[in-house]
Amino acid sequence: MKITDRQKAVLKKIHDFIIINSYPPTARDVAEMMGFSSPKAATDHFTSLEKKGYIRKNSLARSIKLTDKAFGILKQGYSYFSFPAAAGHAALSYLPLIGNIAAGNPALAYENIDEYIPVPESFTGAYGADFALRVKGNSMIGDHILNGDMIMVKARSTAENGEIVVALINDEAVVKRFYKTENGIELVSSNPDYPPIRINIKDAGDSVKIIGRVVAVHRNI
Repeated sequence: MKITDRQKAVLKKIHDFIIINSYPPTARDVAEMMGFSSPKAATDHFTSLEKKGYIRKNSLARSIKLTDKAFGILKQGYSYFSFPAAAGHAALSYLPLIGNIAAGNPALAYENIDEYIPVPESFTGAYGADFALRVKGNSMIGDHILNGDMIMVKARSTAENGEIVVALINDEAVVKRFYKTENGIELVSSNPDYPPIRINIKDAGDSVKIIGRVVAVHRNI
């Protein structure tokens, strides 16, 4: 289903609102920005945009998320993940939030990306993050990484001793501290309740793959 010019305008207003406020707009917000006579007109556009795959939302008021398909429209004239700052506000970038990593695919493969999240541009760039992951479990609480936190990850295939990395073990992503040993690799939790994962050197290349280094942690309070 083809997107209409009016729906493109609504999509742009949603994006601009997120740029300025760092959270999604309500139907009333969009109605005011578009000059609609009532929020229902905005709600109708949300319904159409969701059916066409440009946004995702649930029953909560500020739950709109832009999809990869939306960025295919919005990126015209901009770089893919970086958008200019609105007046008086810091520039934002959009990081892909990785869901379940499909076996055999790169971390940033299209089918692995759940959504894009707005973050300050300081999180991205040459020394910043390339993607984000949602943490499951409490194995890294000693490093103040808690269940449900969002970690920002710089994509790389190697690691130095002691770095906190995201590694794939038989296509399952884990967050651990990385250490090389005489016998192979150790992936160590900072919670003493979780034993180290030890991989023999002859098996390391086949069963373990480093996909990135953790550079920041975000937590909603």
